[in-house]
Amino acid sequence: MVITVDGLIAVPSLGLTYLAGSRGGSRPVTWAHACDLPDPWRWFQAGDLVMTTGGGLPAGSAEQTRWIDRLIGSRVSGLVLAMAADAPEVTPGLRATAEEHDFPVLLADFDLQFVTLARTVIESAVESERERLATTRRLYDMYWQSLRARGTFDERLSALEGSVGWALEVRDLEVGETLARGQAAANRQPARPGGLIDEATQVPLPGTSDVTLMVRPGRRPVQDRLLLQHLGGLIALELEHHAAQRDHLRASGQDLLVGLLDETIDLAAVWPELRHRGMAAGVTVACWKASDATPLLHEHLHHDVRLRHSAPLLAYRSGALLGIVPDDSELLTSLTTKLGGGCAVGLSTPLAASSRVSEAARQARLAVAGAHEAGTPLARYGTHRSGSWFLPHSIEETRQLVRRTLGPLLTYDRDHGGDLVTSLRTFLANDGAVQRSSDRLGIHRQTLVYRLRKVEQLTGLKPTSTRGAAVLWLALQAADSTQLPLDDLTD
Repeated sequence: MVITVDGLIAVPSLGLTYLAGSRGGSRPVTWAHACDLPDPWRWFQAGDLVMTTGGGLPAGSAEQTRWIDRLIGSRVSGLVLAMAADAPEVTPGLRATAEEHDFPVLLADFDLQFVTLARTVIESAVESERERLATTRRLYDMYWQSLRARGTFDERLSALEGSVGWALEVRDLEVGETLARGQAAANRQPARPGGLIDEATQVPLPGTSDVTLMVRPGRRPVQDRLLLQHLGGLIALELEHHAAQRDHLRASGQDLLVGLLDETIDLAAVWPELRHRGMAAGVTVACWKASDATPLLHEHLHHDVRLRHSAPLLAYRSGALLGIVPDDSELLTSLTTKLGGGCAVGLSTPLAASSRVSEAARQARLAVAGAHEAGTPLARYGTHRSGSWFLPHSIEETRQLVRRTLGPLLTYDRDHGGDLVTSLRTFLANDGAVQRSSDRLGIHRQTLVYRLRKVEQLTGLKPTSTRGAAVLWLALQAADSTQLPLDDLTD
């Protein structure tokens, strides 16, 4: 490590003592220069140690205070005074300003050869650079060995901790969750809920916005910025590799889900793949949809840190995001916030290897409609009861009702290009008023009467009677509640 001001004090041959600012003794010293000019801050940079015989030090108290304040502002590590006989005396104002800023001011004998002090600093800097290079080499070697051994992300961080002597954690700041941590970071004890004993150094990772590397002292203090940059680069490469893998899983998962929805693939054939994707426990079909049909912000959902342990099958269709996902209500609800305002999620009944995914998707669509109706972020199919308590409770019950009641009308319309269903819907919506209904349809009154008689002939239900109107209206309401085309319910 680079020598510190305290480290120089500890070298007996230098004979240095503190005049002020001993609390700043942990400052690293990267170089040392002698300067008796009145404006040394123009010739030094951060980390340098200024050595002077007092030739450039002003005599007055106010002037010395301004002088030391300017020097502190240049971010040098400290000041060594080896005062010549004709040098001005150091004023209390200079000492007080140095103490206030924890800026080290050291006293040395005038006989001290500044070259000796400079050599000590330079040798330390050279040794520090040699150690940094060796540590960096070990860092990359160890990381490569861990990759070849197919270790986990946590194991690779633990290996890096052994090289650098720090506690390492990769954290997503947006959701406040840890992506990975080394053993040293995992063993740290919280000082209080939500906080750790030591302040962490945050290292931004190239190519990421919310993910950062948190570095805390371990065997060594966190001082080497260049080594931190090497660490950040390695972690960024790891995250980029993970992101590419998840992009591939998203694309292949979409192909699988489309095949399952179109029933060109059986779920039983995909079941082992679900386990491979981290969904060995219960799975379900989810449907995310906005209440106002606003397009969902789904493109990067598979990168969300909350899905780091699983890779769902996702496909975006008709303004809704469908997925075969872990059956975890808390997880699925939390993801709605990533997809946009007014989004809710509906869940099907749990899937088994023999399930029909197309049917489960219909259940999920019905459930998300129920969620929007109830104003809740999540609804499960079969558990949500809307205000329409008299409607069938399942899609299969609805399908049977529609087939039995409206099936003949749909078949007639399809075969003859008729408008029986549209005419019936308009007639019922206008409370059985023939003239108002025919006006809405833009047809003659007698044409509508003829169509209603045709409805009675095909279904056995008279639309103008209380019983007939009630049964036909119920079938139309049940079909509408599924948000599915009538043809889909009669196939």
